[in-house]
Amino acid sequence: MAYNQDNTMSKVTEQKIINKIVDEVIDTLVDNMEELTTDYMYEIGEYDESTEKFVKDHEKICDQVITELYNRIKK
Repeated sequence: MAYNQDNTMSKVTEQKIINKIVDEVIDTLVDNMEELTTDYMYEIGEYDESTEKFVKDHEKICDQVITELYNRIKK
C-alpha cells in the first residue's frame, strides 16, 4: 500500500512541477508579447506617447496576436 501512496504523491509532485513550469512560460510569453507590442507600436505605428487610443490599440493588437498565435499552433 505504501508504494501506491508514494506513487500518487510522486504524480502530484510531478504535476505541481509541470504546472509551475507552464505558469512561468506563460507569464514570460505574455510579458514579452506586451513589451514587443509596445515597442513595435512606437517604432512602426504613429504613436509618440501613451494615450487612451494607444492603450485601446495595444489591447486590440495583443488580442489579435494571441488569436493568430493560437491559429498558427493549431495548424
